[in-house]
Amino acid sequence: MKKVKMVLSLAICLIVSASLVSCGSMSYDGYDLKEYIKVGKYKGLEVAPYAISITDDQVTAKIDSTLEAAATSQEVDKDTAIADGDVVNIDYVGKVNGKKFDGGSAKGYDLTIGSDAFINGFEDGLIGKKTGEKVALNLTFPDDYSTEKLQGKDVVFKVTINLVTREVVPEYNLEFVKNTTEYTTLGEYEDSIRETLYKEKETEAINNQKTELWSVALDNTEVKKYPEKELNHYIDFNSEQMDVMAESYGMTREDLLASYDFGSEKEFAAVNEDSSKLRVKQEMVITYIANKEGIEYTDKEKEALIADFKSQGYDESNIEAQVGRPLDEYVHIELLYQKVLDMLLKEANITGLPTVE
Repeated sequence: MKKVKMVLSLAICLIVSASLVSCGSMSYDGYDLKEYIKVGKYKGLEVAPYAISITDDQVTAKIDSTLEAAATSQEVDKDTAIADGDVVNIDYVGKVNGKKFDGGSAKGYDLTIGSDAFINGFEDGLIGKKTGEKVALNLTFPDDYSTEKLQGKDVVFKVTINLVTREVVPEYNLEFVKNTTEYTTLGEYEDSIRETLYKEKETEAINNQKTELWSVALDNTEVKKYPEKELNHYIDFNSEQMDVMAESYGMTREDLLASYDFGSEKEFAAVNEDSSKLRVKQEMVITYIANKEGIEYTDKEKEALIADFKSQGYDESNIEAQVGRPLDEYVHIELLYQKVLDMLLKEANITGLPTVE
């Protein structure tokens, strides 16, 4: 596992969205939040205009990715030599000192050339060969091979190539465009690609503006004190999640902490507390602004977000297990957060006009 010093929420948060840096939510309805936070300026904040550039290379890359996604697997003819990336269906028999060994033979095995599924030399030995050929591969097992009795042994594999299939990427031409899209000219299709890229970049740019404004709003907010119930909940939950992760990886808690560059439980506890305080602060600010500005969401919006989560495989039980809060609570804070972001941008002072190239 890669050693990375990270904020705890990034290490354990299992639901990823371009949203609140939090793994769950709390209800703050019973609090007078003015006793806990002093919210500074959040309206009229300055933010730079966005600039969007769409290049010909980006259009070409988008078209290439579309073509690759449309690739089909086709059987090659008998005169076509095997190349890297091909899938070859083979029968093979391996022998060491003239004798077969366990796991050294198979029939009808599909092997992707370049997958390194076999010992060195096996796949390379098939490159350039053709369907129907029989090949003898004289190879040697590596000294650190997983089966000890085969380590360093010479082996002969006799291979029969039954058939070869290859991913064929369609050509970019008018026929492809007409067969796969609603467009009748290459120009129309490429214009649609530019429009798609523009919308993607515009969404990203606007989200970046919102994130910047949110960061400023947080910086402008002073925490007077943290509600103990919510803060302790996150601290305890984060700690429990480390135990869950350690068990799932078959590691001790100590080893897991070390893999994330936490030198000790004390260091972990400090990061855990900071991370938990950040979450609580964010949730309090969201709730405060939403209440002050009368920000609400509809049942339809709530149902749509829940449906989106479920379409990604998250239901009530696994969300609560992963984030420590019921689905309804997570959705509540998430919807308020998105609407608060919308309000921050609407009320912001954008210092110029957006540019498009």
